[in-house]
Amino acid sequence: MKILRCLPLMLVLCLFNTLFAQANVSGFMMSRDLLGDSESSNINLHNNRSSNVTAFGLYVRQYAYVLPGESCASATTIFPTNINIAAGAVVSPTVIPAGKSVSVGSNYLYNMILQAIFYASILNPPVCALPGCTWGSDFTLCHWCIYLGALAPTSNASNYISNVPPSTVAVSGSGYDYNLISNYVYLGPISCNDSTQTCTVANPQTQSFS
Repeated sequence: MKILRCLPLMLVLCLFNTLFAQANVSGFMMSRDLLGDSESSNINLHNNRSSNVTAFGLYVRQYAYVLPGESCASATTIFPTNINIAAGAVVSPTVIPAGKSVSVGSNYLYNMILQAIFYASILNPPVCALPGCTWGSDFTLCHWCIYLGALAPTSNASNYISNVPPSTVAVSGSGYDYNLISNYVYLGPISCNDSTQTCTVANPQTQSFS
């Protein structure tokens, strides 16, 4: 009987250990990604350095759209890099081992793009209200092309304190290095599903930093 009473606790501990391990090795994930409710976005962030790096989060550095079937080479920019804004920032400290890659969850990417759309709507009429283009006046299905930004603290001191960066903070100051990535490539076209709240690319793509 003691063994039977211990089984529920063991199952809980196993689940906790699985989720904890996944949180440390899987990369940038929302709870839905960790629980297996969504799939990988097929986008990865690769650390070309010789030491581990803790990236505190990701954001959309540049944002553009294409029509289905088009490539990012023909993308129409919604807001460019020179606006210097960390749109769509999602904070989720993740250790990236030297020479290794971590993945970006599809729900994590959906939330980034959703926030970027919201910020873009302040500057100009939005192309779509939701990433999957299925809300309100959305009539044209668009796919997205983004520069994936990454941020890290500017200090590793034990007494280091900094405010969590808001989604539209300028990419300078605030105690964070917003330029962990210096050589951007367009990732996409990214298609999104508003029913599952996921965004993915058809084939695996990697953004590196060194």
